[in-house]
Amino acid sequence: MLRTRLLTAAVALPALWLIIWKLWDPLFNGFVAAVAAIGLLEYGTMAFPQDRWLRAATVCSGLLVVAAVLTAELAWMGAALFVVVAGGFLFPLVRHADLRGETERLALLVLGVLYVGFFIPHVCLLRQTPEGWRWVIFTLAGAMGSDTGAYFVGRAVGRHKLAPAISPGKTVEGAGGGLAGAVLAASIIAWLLDLGVTPLAMLGLALAVSVLAQFGDLTESALKRAFGVKDSGWIVPGHGGILDRLDSLLLPFVLVYYWRAVLLPD
Repeated sequence: MLRTRLLTAAVALPALWLIIWKLWDPLFNGFVAAVAAIGLLEYGTMAFPQDRWLRAATVCSGLLVVAAVLTAELAWMGAALFVVVAGGFLFPLVRHADLRGETERLALLVLGVLYVGFFIPHVCLLRQTPEGWRWVIFTLAGAMGSDTGAYFVGRAVGRHKLAPAISPGKTVEGAGGGLAGAVLAASIIAWLLDLGVTPLAMLGLALAVSVLAQFGDLTESALKRAFGVKDSGWIVPGHGGILDRLDSLLLPFVLVYYWRAVLLPD
């Protein structure tokens, strides 16, 4: 499994760097939207394995939110969320034989639309800021450094379980290794790309990225356990599905985008 992961990373990371750095904005947005569509389908398949209508509604509603987020306009985002929630109420109204069940399924649909459709396109918003591709690489490095540090430190010295009911393999020691790995990777990238932030700000942001990366990983593990599946999909060799690979990236990208918007306004 580790060998497959390393081979996948060796091929994917250079290609991903070039995509983030050089790809024309509309093509990059289309690429991210395609990734979001796969993620939405994975979520819909996990949440509604026997209901093709809810799976289709998850994908369509999620892509509507993706398109609205890509406009970076609050009005469009609000309108999209209104359509999703108001339209979703049709399911318990039309299929009212099991009102409680349909209402719970509506909540799962809205959760998936926000989790995938709202979070994922924030990488595009971050990239569209001045020198934004550098910040995308910084966030990616911090989150992946966190994953790597947590994995190897946890395997080497991990003894105390972090959340055994959700992810039995994760340890407190591994979480500490994740913090260290994020700081190391983010520091190297911040220096190489000359991000122009103070060491203290970079340290705080790297730690926050690691915390959210690990929180996102645990969150997706909790969802998979709730849905009774091992992986969200199969599309990424050695990693499972798109959501299995993005779980530690979604929250950090949202954090860094709004951190920049508040503390480093254009």
